[in-house]
Amino acid sequence: MPDGAPVIKILKSDHSEDMQEDIKKITLQFYKTGMPHKDLASAIKQEWDKVHPPADNKATSGVYHCIAGTNFAVSVTHETRCATYWSVDNVKLLLFKSKDSPFD
Repeated sequence: MPDGAPVIKILKSDHSEDMQEDIKKITLQFYKTGMPHKDLASAIKQEWDKVHPPADNKATSGVYHCIAGTNFAVSVTHETRCATYWSVDNVKLLLFKSKDSPFD
């Protein structure tokens, strides 16, 4: 582990490899600050939305969500090719896109 850099492992993903690399870069950007998990998840989601903005800025096209923690269980429905579960040191993270619209 060079100069104490956090170890990031993609545990499961259906994002493209380029998007997985973006996830790693964004994670490193915020993880090193030592912020609480809820703030880490929020920062990663906000940066992800900047790097990969929604095509039409409408909730009906789907919204990304991020979860971070050391001990959580989750069951989500997500858009195809829009989810990654990864770890950085002892923290697990999940980024996924879902359609949270009552209009569908």
